[in-house]
Amino acid sequence: MKITNAGIEFLEFNEFKNFAVDYDLLGSVSLSEPVVDKNGSILIKEKVAIKENILKKLEGMEGNYIPSFKLAMSKDLMRMLRMVLSKAILSRIEDRSNEFIFHLYEQNAERMASLKGIIQNSFYSKSLALSFFRVLLNHKEFFNHLADFGLLSLGSVIQKQYGFKMVNRFSFLAGLCADIAVSKEGLYKQSFFGSSLSSAVNLSLEIARKLNLPEEVISAINNHGSNGFEIPGVVPATVNVEDLRKHQLNQDLLAGSGMEDDASDDEEEAGEYADDTAEVTLDALKIARYIMENLKVSTEKEHVSEKLLVMFTYNAEKGLFRKDLADPMTSRFKEFDQAIKRIRTIAEIENKCKFQTSAWAYPKPKAAQILCRDKNYQCPWIVNGWDLRIISPQDPFGHIGTSLDVGTYPKCALEEELHAKIKYTDS
Repeated sequence: MKITNAGIEFLEFNEFKNFAVDYDLLGSVSLSEPVVDKNGSILIKEKVAIKENILKKLEGMEGNYIPSFKLAMSKDLMRMLRMVLSKAILSRIEDRSNEFIFHLYEQNAERMASLKGIIQNSFYSKSLALSFFRVLLNHKEFFNHLADFGLLSLGSVIQKQYGFKMVNRFSFLAGLCADIAVSKEGLYKQSFFGSSLSSAVNLSLEIARKLNLPEEVISAINNHGSNGFEIPGVVPATVNVEDLRKHQLNQDLLAGSGMEDDASDDEEEAGEYADDTAEVTLDALKIARYIMENLKVSTEKEHVSEKLLVMFTYNAEKGLFRKDLADPMTSRFKEFDQAIKRIRTIAEIENKCKFQTSAWAYPKPKAAQILCRDKNYQCPWIVNGWDLRIISPQDPFGHIGTSLDVGTYPKCALEEELHAKIKYTDS
């Protein structure tokens, strides 16, 4: 099977037969070009519905005709492509080894009834459906990565009912396409932030525009790395955009489908740029990127959901993510309520610092002390004579771009409130 610029082509009869039968397409698909014998005579005309009797005729004449079967893009074929893509993506939720995504959706059954429809309807154009069908067939592991990214982005908005037009679909598409350019040699498995992310995003944007994605989606992909995201101690991927551009999958995607897409069944793709939708889509993608990159480097696979939820909650409380998106997500993970309460309390107390970001609870996530990271000795909350000595660099526990270096730091009086409130939340 080949995905071509015009549709789907088979060069073997049995493969074509199995495809038509397995996906229940008999009577609903036709060929875009005729099947001819070796003398050039037409055996099967184009645009004639493929039925069982035609398959039997071809089977009986195998070897006497040129085995080229090109499927015309029809509504039935589009329906099948959307169904196959949706099934492959939904299987990522059911995979229990995909722990975080499983928890994110498994705990929210009341909203999952519409999930299949959201995903199927996201592949609203021929070019989009064909492009991702190509990725599914030829790059399954990479497809799974893109699917996970899309599900993480969608998972941050589907937890509540937004009144914004197309926000679920656009959030899913933004995650699905944010890494579309980095399949080469498993590059997508490496870490992306800073200049590494910017370089990769530039080519993903070209592909997104070739796929005619909505401007809200393109804007989210373009801007989602702008919050200074990084993972301390992790070296990001080295990205050579020109090398990526030469990769065969990117060449195919950048070539486009070569066909005109029919108008959407629900006309909702059309219309003016929606600011509210664009804003939520962008913030959903920022959350998905944060979670995805931290999942890549997590070494504690057995406790990955708990650690990631605590890190994520802490950063949301510090103002790095929208709380109307973050809070419904964390509420899905009921088994980690205690850890989430603790880290929210820690962030709340740190936020009372007279110097904004100087108060630093230590060690996270089970902090028992608070020190002044910026050593503001003039602050009235400094506790003199009780300096703390840090002998090894401290994991910032997910705080974007912030770490605690080796050194001596003054103690902060906010520690008394920490002791009182942590005792309360643990009760």
